[in-house]
Amino acid sequence: MLSRQNNDLLTQTGPGTPMGELLRRYWIPALMSSEIPDPDGEPVKVRLLGENLIAYRDTDGNVGLVDEVCPHRGASLWYARNEDCGLRCIYHGWKIDATGAVVDTPNEETLLQVQTTAYPVYESGGLVWAYMGPPALVPPKRRFIWTDLPESQRVITKVWVEGNFLQGVEGGIDSSHVGFLHRQFDPSTWGGIGTAIRVKAPRLEVEQTAYGFRYAALRSLPDGRQNIRITPFILPFHTYVPTARADNNLWHAWVPRDDGSNWMYDVRFSTDGPFDLEGEHERIRGIGLNGDFRPERTLGNKHLQSREAMRTLNFSGIEGVKNQDYAIVETMGPIVDRTREHLGASDRAVAAARRLLLSALRSFQEGEEPPGLDPSIPLERVVGVDVTATAELDWRQACPLPAGAALPERETVALEEA
Repeated sequence: MLSRQNNDLLTQTGPGTPMGELLRRYWIPALMSSEIPDPDGEPVKVRLLGENLIAYRDTDGNVGLVDEVCPHRGASLWYARNEDCGLRCIYHGWKIDATGAVVDTPNEETLLQVQTTAYPVYESGGLVWAYMGPPALVPPKRRFIWTDLPESQRVITKVWVEGNFLQGVEGGIDSSHVGFLHRQFDPSTWGGIGTAIRVKAPRLEVEQTAYGFRYAALRSLPDGRQNIRITPFILPFHTYVPTARADNNLWHAWVPRDDGSNWMYDVRFSTDGPFDLEGEHERIRGIGLNGDFRPERTLGNKHLQSREAMRTLNFSGIEGVKNQDYAIVETMGPIVDRTREHLGASDRAVAAARRLLLSALRSFQEGEEPPGLDPSIPLERVVGVDVTATAELDWRQACPLPAGAALPERETVALEEA
């Protein structure tokens, strides 16, 4: 159970809120590069941390991310002309460049010196990353294992999910739900993890790291061995799905649109050569995304849940793992009331994430730097891990932390206590 005050602290991300100011100190995904493919092409709307922004690719191919509102009289720059390295408002012709500077005011005798909100961005791994914090405190760019891979080895999915970002994060670090929400009655459709996942009450152990924490879901198998599924939680809202395969890895991010919705990013990638792009795009088509990245399955149509499928195909009656995840987040409402919860041992990682974020908020408000920003932390070597080992082997020995990812003992936070 979480107090209402702490629930508000963790879930409110708009300008001026504690969590909002903390998140703005990280580079965060703003949109996919494919959304703005062409120089001088159509600008696109971006809703991020409660702010309405416009992204565009200018004449030189550079990406701009600026306030949607024209600083002259408030018209939307979504309608603007994208030309000559800037957005020109169609109302009076004012032109704004990627730095937010007004560089032309043709309806005035002289140029008016005006500046609007603009955020620095960079492109990596098929995403446009934005920094929305104080200009003097821009952190080093982030590098994940998949950002350096060629396009043929990754596929990105972006989905608009109705529900606070923390609801998505907590689903991503909740191992025990897999044996229920995602259970298929035909074991051959479980992708090779069916035997382990049928053990529905794993033992969870948490280890704090320099990037956040990682936890192991430990399941005893019928043959006397143990299955170890290690999920890293990378501040502020990233995870990897545990996998034993180099050709099928999955990274997640839950980026707040506003307090009641989030952009859920999947990056499925292979470190072992070209990916089955067509197969992955077929999976994405199964989500049924429309032009604004909303799935066809919504609360309004009960996520197309089928009672017949519930009897014959799977536990949830909803087709597709991702559709099942979206459904659960959305059934909780815009922001779930955590004062009504009753957590158990299976929620240890969820509790750890809350404690870590609350600790980071307290330290941040006291003037300390946000955790996880040190460029020496080897994020490019962090992945999810799924291994089967002898029952006696300690999971930390089976899957050692990369050098530089351990956290000094003096900086640890009590994450596991009740």
